[in-house]
Amino acid sequence: MKRLFNILLALLLGIGILSATLLPSYAQIEEDTDLEEVEIVEETDLDDVWEIADIDLDSPFSLSADITEDNLEEFVEDFVNSAALLFGGIIFIIALGVSLSVYIYTAVALMGIAKKLDHPNGWFAWIPILNSILLLQMGEKSPWLILTILIPGLGTLVFLVISILAIMDICEKRGYDKLLGLLILVPLGNLILFGILAWGKNS
Repeated sequence: MKRLFNILLALLLGIGILSATLLPSYAQIEEDTDLEEVEIVEETDLDDVWEIADIDLDSPFSLSADITEDNLEEFVEDFVNSAALLFGGIIFIIALGVSLSVYIYTAVALMGIAKKLDHPNGWFAWIPILNSILLLQMGEKSPWLILTILIPGLGTLVFLVISILAIMDICEKRGYDKLLGLLILVPLGNLILFGILAWGKNS
């Protein structure tokens, strides 16, 4: 509304200035004078009009800052980037929360299994690498086997097989079938398996 008022005020002032400038010139023209011979001595300076109307040409709301197609594309691009950044941050926070919850659950479950098997180092469950050593010890496997993960290429696969064998031995110690240890290969099955071994009754 203010912008519209400024525009109308500028137009009225412009018309007033033009009228004041041109009317005296027309008054001096004789009837037989051709209009093509008339010279307009004074011209209206539009900058004075904007200054009188208090219009800031550098303002984003001024007439010179009309939204163009390039500006619109830039605005949409900035909006999309901001939305993507916000969405990525939310996903990261959710993933971090889920990972932390799974880690805590696994540590508590390993401590429960160690307690059931009377293992003295149940606190290993809370420390990375030591929790894998604890798993190997409870499955009566040498803790040095964790170094197999350093084998280039197949190290991770070899350690996975050793871990599965250790879990199968833990299942047998807890009175369950060895094949129950294969549940570790099922998505979310490891959480269920650790819960059974930690808090389930001896079969």
